[in-house]
Amino acid sequence: MKQLNIFCEGPTEQGFCTQVLQPQLFPHGDGLIHTLAVGEKNHHHLYGIGRRTKYGRVRKFIRNTIKDREAKNVYFTTLFDLYALPTDFPGKDANERNPANPTPYVLALEEAFRQDINYHRFIPYLQLHEYETMLFADPEAFGKSFENIKDEIQQLKAIAASEPSIEHINDGKTTAPSKRIIEVIPEYHGRKASAGPDIAAFIGLATIRAKCPHVNSWLIQLESLEWG
Repeated sequence: MKQLNIFCEGPTEQGFCTQVLQPQLFPHGDGLIHTLAVGEKNHHHLYGIGRRTKYGRVRKFIRNTIKDREAKNVYFTTLFDLYALPTDFPGKDANERNPANPTPYVLALEEAFRQDINYHRFIPYLQLHEYETMLFADPEAFGKSFENIKDEIQQLKAIAASEPSIEHINDGKTTAPSKRIIEVIPEYHGRKASAGPDIAAFIGLATIRAKCPHVNSWLIQLESLEWG
């Protein structure tokens, strides 16, 4: 059976992979997604890869997993936020992010990541700029997980409309996608692991792909894998 291993920051991304990606990539049940949480727990007991995380630890975990699981029908990819990557992440020193056009920067880091892991069935992916970017594709979907938030939904729509695209919502400590959502809907903070994947499922991958070109390019790669 086909097997796609996805290294994730934590449970929110893991939920997205199993709830949303699994039926998209393997609609006939001929493959499985296995998620592996790479992030560390902080004092709030939440997973995440942060600036204090050493990339070497992440790299060792990925390479050891590849060594244990490599086979002709097995691929590996990642779902890491560009926001707050480890300071020693491949490519960070050699490239500079342009807020007006962040895509070249994330592509450069992904390529440096690919070269560092150096395995032909490894597809690196970094989310611009956080998982929650995808949820701005249709803020109305927040109404499926939270009650009485008509005004809050309008605020989220205004945030999305204020940028050239939702992938431009930046990586500031108070203005990153998740920070903006939590400011508008504080309850999201304690329910990220369940609400995050549920909202993405309500939105649907077709809408997410249309609003997030970088997500779409990743999914095209995954849909085009040559198995066996």
